[in-house]
Amino acid sequence: MAKRAQTTEHLSALERLQFELEHPPYHDFLQPRAVSADADNGVVEILLRYRPEFQRVRGEPAFHGGVISGLVDLTAHAAAAVKIGRMAPNIDVRIDYMRPAINTDLHAKGMVRRAGRTLAVVDVEIANDEGKLIAIGRGILSTVAG
Repeated sequence: MAKRAQTTEHLSALERLQFELEHPPYHDFLQPRAVSADADNGVVEILLRYRPEFQRVRGEPAFHGGVISGLVDLTAHAAAAVKIGRMAPNIDVRIDYMRPAINTDLHAKGMVRRAGRTLAVVDVEIANDEGKLIAIGRGILSTVAG
């Protein structure tokens, strides 16, 4: 099994984001796509295309809340990791669902609000193709190295 590099500081922000999205096997199933990354401001954008496996009800083209929750979680982690240049394990994630995600892809934007010595706070917005909010979330992540 290949060992993961401890830091990604040598990579560009978009390369760091892509690295974070390609590494976990869970993401092989979700297939999130890196859209943009700004390490200085701690902002990332991720696209998750709709697939029938994501349905909350068989035959209805709406995302299951668990998929949306997973996108909030991975976006928060990715934003923090891009900002600090290494993994940032999640400590807590909360999500408020605003409306169903029907017949749409999901557009996630993660914004680091604070990255301190031990913790990072990241806000995440999930929108539909029209830009309407589907969910908002907040992640608390560990920034402790090692």
